[in-house]
Amino acid sequence: MGKRSSIRRIWLGVSALVILAVGVVIGPTTLARLVPGTARLYTRWVPPEPTPQVDRLSDQERRGFQSLGQQSPGRVVWSSNREGNHELYLVDLETGAEKRLTDHPHVDFFSRFSPNGSHISFLRSQREWVSFREEESWDLYLIDSDGSNERLLAHEAYHPTWVPDGSGLVFVRQNRIIRYDLVAGDETVLHRGEDPPTRGTVQEPELLTDSLVALTLRHVPEESVGVLDLTTGSYTPVSTSRPCQITWIPGRRHLVWMDHGGRGGTRVMHGSMDGPQGEVLMDLPHEYSHEYFPRITADGEWMIWGAAAEGHEHDRADYELFAWKLDQPWSTAVRLTYSESNDQWPDFYRGG
Repeated sequence: MGKRSSIRRIWLGVSALVILAVGVVIGPTTLARLVPGTARLYTRWVPPEPTPQVDRLSDQERRGFQSLGQQSPGRVVWSSNREGNHELYLVDLETGAEKRLTDHPHVDFFSRFSPNGSHISFLRSQREWVSFREEESWDLYLIDSDGSNERLLAHEAYHPTWVPDGSGLVFVRQNRIIRYDLVAGDETVLHRGEDPPTRGTVQEPELLTDSLVALTLRHVPEESVGVLDLTTGSYTPVSTSRPCQITWIPGRRHLVWMDHGGRGGTRVMHGSMDGPQGEVLMDLPHEYSHEYFPRITADGEWMIWGAAAEGHEHDRADYELFAWKLDQPWSTAVRLTYSESNDQWPDFYRGG
């Protein structure tokens, strides 16, 4: 049995090298079209090719942000490789001012405004290129919302989200949900993924209260997104349809997540943790309908997210950013970016 396992590992390694070599010759996009599923393997070793632009934002993109600004004040932050490497970008919707917040040879992504909008947390890779699928090689940083005063908070942190009062963040490290206190600078383990009631791999934690944690649960017989109650020691799934990227509507026992299905292969779902199964929140009615990265504003009135017309890989596909007021028809969603590069994980802070 051991000999068979060794042969299998060797065969898989050789196959991976062949796939990588072919991808170098014909390009990863063409390879993914010819052999579905190879992009996920390829992206672990080879960074996406940027599509440099003459201007940081195109005129079409400026009009998109201006259109959103006419409906709502605020700021938008996201990660893009439009100038080469994945860096953080910010647009002030009131003034139209645009700014690149980071400039580093490593990958910067997953930016999140603090609840009061004064700071932005983000992740930086520990090596020059790290695929987003490699969750262990990232460090948590904090900057002021103008991009100044950058500082390191924690090593080996993934998917950091702010606690509701802004006093700290929660993230995952080695299958542990960890809370970081900004004032004390210390960490507290809230839950170990292998322990009951989860008994699996926990991902994407986000707090609604000190005891209610939304998360994605993997490597169990029935993978799901749901809510872990730290007080009662219970876990309540809200979807088992190959879901991911769960987040709260702030201040409410209501959740938003990604499910498979819909026009472009994915759709944004929502539902109450106390109610029935989820319903479709957004499934864009045009070619850009492979949705990901949903984020609800603090007042619960707008959603910002990314969507691709083709491709799936979060750090490689041509994702464009959209914003939408939750009580309006889907057709009113505002397209913000028009770049052939990879634009992803946006956040929208409403207010000055």
